Amino acid sequence: MPAHLPLVIKERNVTVLDIEAYKSANPSLNITYLVAPYKNTGLYNQKYLPRKGETSGQVELNYLNNFRSIRYADVLLMAAEANNRATAANDNKAQDYLNRVRRRAFGDQAHDITTTGAALKQAIWDERRLELAMEGDRFFDLVRTGQAASKITGFVANKNELFPIPQQEVDISGLTQNPGY
Repeated sequence: MPAHLPLVIKERNVTVLDIEAYKSANPSLNITYLVAPYKNTGLYNQKYLPRKGETSGQVELNYLNNFRSIRYADVLLMAAEANNRATAANDNKAQDYLNRVRRRAFGDQAHDITTTGAALKQAIWDERRLELAMEGDRFFDLVRTGQAASKITGFVANKNELFPIPQQEVDISGLTQNPGY
């Protein structure tokens, strides 16, 4: 079994809520939910999904589970990558930042990363994929690291790195449309 598989399972259990399994494990809660209208998988975002009774007042603004615009783990992973990719790379510092995230996830030091160079860079990218799942970072990470064309079906290199500017904005302001649109 690959060394990263236990982390994938642990992160998945923290990230993804299997609503039917949760309902079955908690029959006394009499759980009801709305089924997603399109391609329902029964899986929901557990990180930020508000539960019934976790709000008061104006529902859109008042959940106990705060929206996080940036997380400490994201900051640590950015610092890890910056130190690894710097002109004068500091892989010891990069490992430290990466391993802080992994130690929090695993609760131990047995899963620390000790690689350096390109292998460390890939380990950092892999950790970002797991740690930041369902938070809207993956597409931008893949574009930023030059991996989008090989990992996203239908991605067109030298086009899809940028979004199109709405045509009305181009017409009104005289902006030049992004290439390929």
